[in-house]
Amino acid sequence: MLLLAGLAWLADADAASGLCQEGRCGSAISDATATPDRGTLDFAATRRLSATGATGRRGELSSQEFFSFSGVGAIVCTVNGEQRMATAFLVGAFDIGVTVAHTFEGPDGTVAPENCIYTSTDSLGQIRERITVTSIKSQWATEAGAAGHAAKDFAVIRLSEPSNYAQRTMPMGKFSGAAVSVLMIGFRSDMESDPMKSKSRGTVYERKVNGLSLASLEGFTHDIDARGIAAGSPVIDERTGVIIGIHTVPSRPAAGVVRNTMITMNDWLEQTLRTEMQAGDEKGANSNL
Repeated sequence: MLLLAGLAWLADADAASGLCQEGRCGSAISDATATPDRGTLDFAATRRLSATGATGRRGELSSQEFFSFSGVGAIVCTVNGEQRMATAFLVGAFDIGVTVAHTFEGPDGTVAPENCIYTSTDSLGQIRERITVTSIKSQWATEAGAAGHAAKDFAVIRLSEPSNYAQRTMPMGKFSGAAVSVLMIGFRSDMESDPMKSKSRGTVYERKVNGLSLASLEGFTHDIDARGIAAGSPVIDERTGVIIGIHTVPSRPAAGVVRNTMITMNDWLEQTLRTEMQAGDEKGANSNL
């Protein structure tokens, strides 16, 4: 399984306007069986601490986990006068993030949020950053026929400035489809009353009907305890520390049945992130002229 780590491969050697040179970017993982690098070893230490202090399938993050997952934040937007919130995470650069589209869907089916803010909190739940979101691109809005499909519930955000609180971006890769143990990091939907990130463990698996996979339309199913957790939370392969998907609960569930769903990187998300990374590189290069 080829894992596309941190999307560093999207840009030239000076990716993320030099931020990688500061040691803040996720490390490259080119293959699931490759020798672990520094980024993987860091996550392994985090996982051991997490397992040692775990009292169940769900709990708060340790101080080491807050460092490792400091690139996970929340996006709060106004849609038709109503405030809506989702978890988001930074990928490849400190001003590019990924979240879900359905949280910001209007009555007419379009995704056109206003007054969007990306928020970072510390281990005490204190808000450390509020950064304006300058753009949000969703697959539902840009690809014909994509609206409403759970497996295409993606949105890519760009921040007005890079996050200074985040210590590292997280590697993201394509999912093989095989059942795997995972860790999910996210904020509660009622963030105002509970601003703490939480972690949950479980398994991701492929759901089939009459022997046919539903992943291309409905995503994969997971059994993580996601009660009250906002959609957009990254789902991380515990073996590698690589994000293999995003937690969502479809706004238009098939057959009226609501299931915890994990959607995985597709061509649209890959290409959109590639475009945003390249635009960021060009902006950085022009500013240095």
